[in-house]
Amino acid sequence: MVLLGLSAGTDAAKLYKWVDEDGNVRYSDRLPPNQAQKGHETLNPQGIVVKKTAAAKSEEELAAAQKIQEELEAKLAAEKKIKEKRDRKDLVLLLTFSSEEEMDRVKANRIDVLESVISLIKKSIATTDEKLTSLKNIAKKQYTSRGQEIPGGLAQNIEFFTRKKGIREQQLELKETEKRKINQQYEVDLARYRFLKEER
Repeated sequence: MVLLGLSAGTDAAKLYKWVDEDGNVRYSDRLPPNQAQKGHETLNPQGIVVKKTAAAKSEEELAAAQKIQEELEAKLAAEKKIKEKRDRKDLVLLLTFSSEEEMDRVKANRIDVLESVISLIKKSIATTDEKLTSLKNIAKKQYTSRGQEIPGGLAQNIEFFTRKKGIREQQLELKETEKRKINQQYEVDLARYRFLKEER
């Protein structure tokens, strides 16, 4: 009975501290029902805070917290995916090449093939341009200089070779771009290869 009395006395001696809607600090041995879901502190008989209860979050706060959590999880998943992709690429790099010299040879072979294609395209452009220039000279000399319209057949040929030259120039640009990318990727792969070899 004595122990129960002391326990009851201790519970009764507890105080609650909170800030009301007007910003005033309140103390009481009973917590108002409307304050239970709001932030408050529980004090022992000596006035020392023994428990802090945070205010319950609103639906908006819960939604915001959920959004932050989802964004964090998405970021971690993306980082994991990037790492896995890099690890796979590193493994392929190490399994494909046994030395830097082998990397040099492979790159040189790819560039040689591209150079051959580029050379053929340039020759085709030059030939097409010569034909186009010849047709334009004929059109000017025999027709436009005399104020006459260019005949349909000649006009179609000029249009055909003009279009052909444009296509070849686009192909040339694509191959030149591919060549630059090979050189750039080689530098990246070589640096990564050296890094991986040093780690081992």
